[in-house]
Amino acid sequence: MARTKFTRQEAKQRTRKRLLGAARRLILAGGETRLTASNVARRAGVAGATFYEHFRNRDDLMRALSNDLFDQLRGKLRRRRREALAAPYDEDKVREEFRTPLEILAANPDLFRLALRVRHHPTSPLGDSSRRLTGNTRRDLVAELVARGYPADGPGERRRLEMIADIHIAATEVLALGYLAGRYTDIDEMVGMLILVTHGTRLARKWRDGAARESHDAAANMR
Repeated sequence: MARTKFTRQEAKQRTRKRLLGAARRLILAGGETRLTASNVARRAGVAGATFYEHFRNRDDLMRALSNDLFDQLRGKLRRRRREALAAPYDEDKVREEFRTPLEILAANPDLFRLALRVRHHPTSPLGDSSRRLTGNTRRDLVAELVARGYPADGPGERRRLEMIADIHIAATEVLALGYLAGRYTDIDEMVGMLILVTHGTRLARKWRDGAARESHDAAANMR
């Protein structure tokens, strides 16, 4: 059987993927301390010098690995949000939007725990990426809330929308951890709880109108 021939560029891309794959396995198994150029090269089955043909140093590898690990998660979450916004009154779409992050986190427990573990490491490229993922998710959720008609004209309203987004992020992560720990076993029930949370945060849609009515009533009383 003839061996497949690759161009130089294709072969280089394949080697880079092998290095990233080896780094991913190492870091999910033991954290950043096990991630060295020699360990990654050995696990990938390439010479140590080959590592430096693809990455300048360990931090360069960490940044590439971070993008590879966390950007995929954000892409999947954003796709579900777009689908839910396209059909705002479709309850099934809303349920799928809440179900998707739970299923992703449940299916990738090592990655999920890694993201939580490194989130507060100030000098870690993985920590930077984890915080960026949370920040991007927060911004995505705020944009969705604005698209759904939540008030966002002033700094106070924007701040409250960020609070709502953080509530949803925290609730999703806590439920996912409960699922992984075996405390919760029914994802449908967990989705229902997340939807229940939205029933409270939907009151925020009235804050702007309520403030306007209070201002109008106060002006009327002064006449």
